[in-house]
Amino acid sequence: MAKAKNIHVVPRNDGWIIRKEGASRATSVHETQRDAVEAGREIARNQSSELVIHGRDGRIRDRDSYGPDPLPPRDRKVLFPDKSASTSKKAIKDAVSAVARDPKNSSKGPARSSKH
Repeated sequence: MAKAKNIHVVPRNDGWIIRKEGASRATSVHETQRDAVEAGREIARNQSSELVIHGRDGRIRDRDSYGPDPLPPRDRKVLFPDKSASTSKKAIKDAVSAVARDPKNSSKGPARSSKH
């Protein structure tokens, strides 16, 4: 199966165009970047490809992937855990208190042994 070609939203003198990667002709022409991005996003979704949005200076400003991603994002559960899985405030307070009471965690300097 051939890899889907990226869809680019790029500036042009009379507005913004959508162009498939490697194509010499525009797929469509739009007055505003917003209109071009909306149309490009729909094309990228339909073709399971990536939308590449360029700024007025022609440099890449943003990318949105709508196909199978070879480098998917890391597990978001670590960053945004379920509230049901969160630990209660009491459990956290008890754990901190237990660590603070443990003589091995004393902040009065290194522990000394009776042997010299």
